[in-house]
Amino acid sequence: MALQMQPGKLLLAIVLMLCSNLVYAIEVNNLYVADVSADQSQRQWQSNALTQVITRLTGLTDLSAYPAITSELNNAGKYVKQFESVRHNGISRLKVLLDAKLINVLLQQQEIAIWGAHRPEILVWIVQQQGADRFFLRQQDNELVQLLRQSLAEHGIPVTLPLYDMDDLMRLSETDVWAGFWQAIDQASNRYRPNMVMTLAFDEVSQNGDKLLRLSWQRQAPVPGTNQTRIVRNETTAAEYAELVSAFAAALTAELAAEQAVVLQAEHNTYQLAVSNLQSLADVVTVETLLNRVLGVATVTLSEYSAKEAKFAVNLQIELSQLTDILRWEPALLLSDTPHSTSYNTSYSATYSRESGINEPTASAVELNMVSQADIRYVFIRR
Repeated sequence: MALQMQPGKLLLAIVLMLCSNLVYAIEVNNLYVADVSADQSQRQWQSNALTQVITRLTGLTDLSAYPAITSELNNAGKYVKQFESVRHNGISRLKVLLDAKLINVLLQQQEIAIWGAHRPEILVWIVQQQGADRFFLRQQDNELVQLLRQSLAEHGIPVTLPLYDMDDLMRLSETDVWAGFWQAIDQASNRYRPNMVMTLAFDEVSQNGDKLLRLSWQRQAPVPGTNQTRIVRNETTAAEYAELVSAFAAALTAELAAEQAVVLQAEHNTYQLAVSNLQSLADVVTVETLLNRVLGVATVTLSEYSAKEAKFAVNLQIELSQLTDILRWEPALLLSDTPHSTSYNTSYSATYSRESGINEPTASAVELNMVSQADIRYVFIRR
């Protein structure tokens, strides 16, 4: 039986639900927060903060090809919302919060793709070779491991490290990781249920008579338009570990952004998105709030709702296929193989406004008998 609710009670219920912690999403926090040295002029730290955030969002390290952006770097103060001074190990730093909306508009105007907050959680196996010895970097407090985690966090790349317990070591050896034996790597990684798996291998090489540190990596990457993955390989060298890890993090950000970033379009298109396995209004609000947090979603309108399914009119600044690519990293939504279904629902309209931050019902609930057609369907996975 379809659920019926008076508009006033509906608004109250939705507002209450929005105040609760119901959203389950893999989202990277603080994409628009920069960490810069306080030992520089205001103009310099503002410019460096904006550069840091743009690099994190786009993977671009050289902005000289975009004169409009380099011009904005000289006027970066207008992008600063707030900042605070912090001290770490006796060094003064500035935490700078920049305006996400203004930055997104700037990148949109330059037709530069943006890598949003929904990012894959990467399981990273790390092995190092020194002379004839090859070993896992198993300790969380290892200096090189900490350097890696810090650099990847600065670029907004979420990672998980294996436990390297008996289960792991029975399934996977250092040589498996070093050689890229992906059948063994995948079997050992399954217990962690990662979005993506990566291997890192540290060693030393000689170039022109000089010894350099080398970091080689292999990772899974989605094949566009399919559910398949391929293996991407790359490497970098440097004289010092800090330089090596920094170059790796920048290169990885550029790789992932090239695969996953989207260009926000000036023209919007509306699609019908249906979600099943919704057991309560709380589930409906969870999904609606989740969708509104996705980069490229302008508005979400709840148009139909029954005891098990809701349909949303989703207004997009991106292609529908790009939305599905982003949502592949969202554990609460599973893409359905069935594009359409027939149901009889109680319908009402409640549009989420980005400006006000609340759902605003636009019509009274009316009993309708109708066929629910959708451009795409998902199944809600409750945690």
